[in-house]
Amino acid sequence: MKILLTNFHTGRGGGHDTYVVTIARALAARHEVFVGAPKTSRLLQHASGVANIRALPIEFPAKLKDLGRFVGAIRQLRALLERERFDVVHVNGSPDHRLVLLATLFASFKRPYCVYTKHNTIRVKRDFMTKLKARRATHHVIAVSKPAAQLLEGSVYADCGVSVIPNGVDIHFYAPFDGYAAARRRDALLGTRHAGKLVVGTITGFDWYKGTMDMVAAVAALPEDLRKQIVLVVVGTEPNDEQRKVIEALNMDEHLLISGFTDDVRDYIATFDAGFMVSHAVESSSFACREMMAMGRPVLVTRYASLPENVDDDVDGWIVEPRDTQAMTARLRAMLANRSQLPVMGRNARAKAEREFCNSKFIQETEEVYERAAA
Repeated sequence: MKILLTNFHTGRGGGHDTYVVTIARALAARHEVFVGAPKTSRLLQHASGVANIRALPIEFPAKLKDLGRFVGAIRQLRALLERERFDVVHVNGSPDHRLVLLATLFASFKRPYCVYTKHNTIRVKRDFMTKLKARRATHHVIAVSKPAAQLLEGSVYADCGVSVIPNGVDIHFYAPFDGYAAARRRDALLGTRHAGKLVVGTITGFDWYKGTMDMVAAVAALPEDLRKQIVLVVVGTEPNDEQRKVIEALNMDEHLLISGFTDDVRDYIATFDAGFMVSHAVESSSFACREMMAMGRPVLVTRYASLPENVDDDVDGWIVEPRDTQAMTARLRAMLANRSQLPVMGRNARAKAEREFCNSKFIQETEEVYERAAA
């Protein structure tokens, strides 16, 4: 088959980038795979470095008011679709979905089989454009979780056919470091200032819905003698000015290590004693949670969307209610009191990843959706 996967994000697209590259990399050996993304995107850079994937710079204007850019982008995509005659186009957001619709509307060439993935828990709109996308540019919908699929029930996409295909991770790439390598990374990151502390970390950054500031508040609520035994490590989006003011007001600067984006998060995960993924909005599933668990780290998650499906409470992680900083503080107390149990829980997390998170099932089921197009 000839497959085009698209993503609209300029810069970093987070889980969307991981999703598209994972599918493209796995299917490139068996199919002719193209990835279309803005020229400034991290996704395009990653796809360009993978053998057998053709990376195409495609702009997906997000605002209809950018009429000049819109017309040029429609013409570019229409010419590409007419020339390449893709069997499948797999879109991953509203801007790229909308552009595929406009590029194929009233087309004289055969329209490709269009697959749309619902990645988040944002309510499905019922406006004219969304209805048109569902009717004219969606043959099948993939939901990455049951909560995402529930949002599609009764929506304009209800008659398109929905498959629930949870995200998978490469458990061979995201594998635990040996003790010596992990200790070296830990020493390099923490230095003498934080040596011996409990390291609780995340690779999701400070985006508002990720709940990282809730964990900052949870640590701040600990008594001083316990607080000084913990360091929070946050990799990804850095705090904005308002968040920095809160961090300073809570006297949390000395208990927080902030790193920006990195192309390889494994060196950081290897330093964690435990991870956290405490989103309270938008999130549906989480690559980050599964990556940390695959590397042998128990993860604290919130009971939001599909996050608790990743974890067995008190076995390979912990579950708290969204925004419940008191419960988070209590879990931190328990981690400090039972540090010797964290490696055991980490091994359980790795075992869970091997049983349930391997990306082979994720790829197989996605490919089966594509094969229905060939049929």
